[in-house]
Amino acid sequence: MAVIASTVQTTHGPSENPVLVMSIKNQGKFDCMVDVGTSQQEFAVMSGKDRIFATSDCVQDPTDTNIVIKSGASETARFTWTRVRSAPGCKVVNSKPRPGTYGFTAKLGEISSETVKFELK
Repeated sequence: MAVIASTVQTTHGPSENPVLVMSIKNQGKFDCMVDVGTSQQEFAVMSGKDRIFATSDCVQDPTDTNIVIKSGASETARFTWTRVRSAPGCKVVNSKPRPGTYGFTAKLGEISSETVKFELK
């Protein structure tokens, strides 16, 4: 399995929320059962080494969702990031992300994507 991160667009105006995309691709020769539930997914946003946001910080009622991904096929999940900060344990973070370049990494279980860059104006 490969996890690929992307964004719907690379530059976002002040009123546009980035749509983060996680693609899970079966690169093997056989169909594979994969847990794609919220218990396994993480959409994480970084600014340099500063962790800005991660969906795993505030997951409520994480679920397991097992699906079969055929050889060569892929599945996609999307998350609209509303430009808020988060912290482990769902602690409140009062500062807002500022304009600049950010990195998005998608993770499914133990498999992480390469980081892709996007810009907030």
